Parts: sequence; structure tokens; C-alpha cells
Amino acid sequence: MKYASTAILKHMPPSPDCTSLQWPDSMRRTIVFPEDAFGSRAEANTDAMSKARRQILVLNGGRDRLGRKIIESTPDISTQQESDESLAARYAISFDGRRYAFRQHHYDVFRDALHYAVAEHAKAGFLRDDGFRPSWVAAYHPTDEDESMMKLHGIAYIEGHFLYGGYRYDQLCDAIAFAADHPNL
Repeated sequence: MKYASTAILKHMPPSPDCTSLQWPDSMRRTIVFPEDAFGSRAEANTDAMSKARRQILVLNGGRDRLGRKIIESTPDISTQQESDESLAARYAISFDGRRYAFRQHHYDVFRDALHYAVAEHAKAGFLRDDGFRPSWVAAYHPTDEDESMMKLHGIAYIEGHFLYGGYRYDQLCDAIAFAADHPNL
């Protein structure tokens, strides 16, 4: 039996006059792979406590033994210098102008595809797809002619989807067909 370390921190809301406390905007989850698990519950608890202490120091702007400010370490996928396109090529993600794909999985948001691909690459025994060729098509935008048709029918285009009457369409022709049959929605 193996054990994983888990620490859940409860954060009290900052007081109105507190400016130094960094309030977390989202919960963070960590995946523990079997090879990273611990042999005993005591080892897992010790690891969880050290991670929790470090998170608290980060949130409170603490300093290490040498007086350096402790900052949260960032995973290598969030490096600001590397473009989405180069990260996609490294992790075998393609983009067809609307959706991102990693193997048989499709995503509307690049970060979702990237997080899944990174997790898959980190698994023991992961096999690269030797047949993968990077493909990154420029994002689709409706043409001027498409936009005039959309305006005529009251169709909006947001984040790769056509919207009309509370419905979402992948193809403009489908949105136009519905709008023509159901005007004024």
C-alpha cells in the first residue's frame, strides 16, 4: 500500500485593512503518481505538512532562512517566454483554428489541452506518437460577408462559436438556418 500527501488549507478572508495578504483566487490540485507516493502514512503526512507550511509562507509573503522572499514555484508549462504554439508542438497538441486536440481529445481552451497533455507526458511508460506533426492553423474569424449575414439574423460569434437564441453552433450555416426558421429570439 502506498500513501499520497494531501494538505487542504482553510483561508480566512482578509480584513478590509489588510493589504499584504495574497488571497488565493482558486483551489489548486496536485496529481500524485504511484511512483511519487510514500511508503508510510507518516512520510506522507510529513510531506503534506511541509507543503502546507510553504503555501502559508507564500501567501503571507514569508522569507526563507537567508532572508529571501519565498515565491510560489511555477510549473514549467506556465513560462511566459514560450508561446502557445511552441508549447503545443512540444506536447503534441494541434490547433485547427477552432479547437485544440491532444490525441483523440478535443478542447475549446488551450490551457485545458496543455494541462492534460503535460499530465499524460509525465506518466510512467508514456509513449510519444511518432506520427504527430505539429499543426497550428490561424484562429478562425468570420469574413466580412459572414459578419453581414450574422448581423442580419442577430447572430454573435464568441470564442469559436456562433450564438443565436441561447443556442451555440459550430457552423454558421446551422445558426443561420435556425435563425431563419425562428426569427426574433
